[in-house]
Amino acid sequence: MPRTIGQLAEASHYNSVAEIANKVFGDIYSSAAVTDNNRKATHKYGWGATNVDQALSAGTPITADKLQVLVNHTNVSIDHINVTDSVLVFAVPTNRTNITAQTLVRAEDLNLIEDKFNNTILATNNHGTVDSDSSSLLTATPLSGGPYTRTATWQNKITAEHKWTWGSYNAARYFFNGGGTVNLDLEMSGGCTAGYFNWADMINEMGTLVFNWDTVTQSASTTAGHSFGKGFYDLTQYYGDGSDAGSTDEGLLFQSAGVTQNTAYGYGYGYGYGSAGLFVSNADSAYLWAGRCDAGPNVYLVSQSGYSGYVGRAFKLYGKYAANGAEVHLKAVL
Repeated sequence: MPRTIGQLAEASHYNSVAEIANKVFGDIYSSAAVTDNNRKATHKYGWGATNVDQALSAGTPITADKLQVLVNHTNVSIDHINVTDSVLVFAVPTNRTNITAQTLVRAEDLNLIEDKFNNTILATNNHGTVDSDSSSLLTATPLSGGPYTRTATWQNKITAEHKWTWGSYNAARYFFNGGGTVNLDLEMSGGCTAGYFNWADMINEMGTLVFNWDTVTQSASTTAGHSFGKGFYDLTQYYGDGSDAGSTDEGLLFQSAGVTQNTAYGYGYGYGYGSAGLFVSNADSAYLWAGRCDAGPNVYLVSQSGYSGYVGRAFKLYGKYAANGAEVHLKAVL
């Protein structure tokens, strides 16, 4: 709780502000385990830096050198997160012209730090974001050394899995707590069949899927899919896609929209009709609109879903943890 302006800072006040700083900049939940109940409420805090002492005994003088450490942590935190705010710059107050390491700190100095953490850094989970100037994109390379490819035909579904590994569950926490994300930028190109066009329409319009501590979002998408509001702290040890012992869709994170091509047409009397179409390879219906690949058979767009085996098809993204939370596994299912 902020203290009265002009009052010398007390150890209890310093300790409470230091604990808030450690909650973000350090880690006050370092014994966290991935099996803890309701881990999202507490594990989402902490970037993993060294904690400052938050257990000063009563009567300990709160001096400028101790304040400076908290100021540094505050300013680095503000600079790191994705907010527009100013860092703390302390001017020398009236009648305090000689500030040394051992100069006693007043309550209002700690109040400023407490306010920055509570009302800027921790507000609306800003601590879990990162400014673009403080981040860089690292490209994950498949173990094969190249892109995932498939040339064989398939009937029911195909899957692709990738895993990200940290040294420990806490190391993974620090990555996501500091605004780290796993981005999936999928695209399809080069096909020339009805099946290809249906899948390409869905996947190419999803944009980039961004997996963070809290959820999955889409970036630069033209068609919105459905995020199930699950992020790193919602993962269990199961996908739930039928390949393991998990409950149905236990680890389902995101599902794409279906084919969104418009098949609208009109009559001469001003009547109109339109719906999302599906690509097919035959011209048996009067309601087909012709298109053509650069090479290969004609491909048509039909408004009646009964003409296509691709109705209801979707891209799904599942996730789970492994290695006691030190690994994140993501599975793409078509």
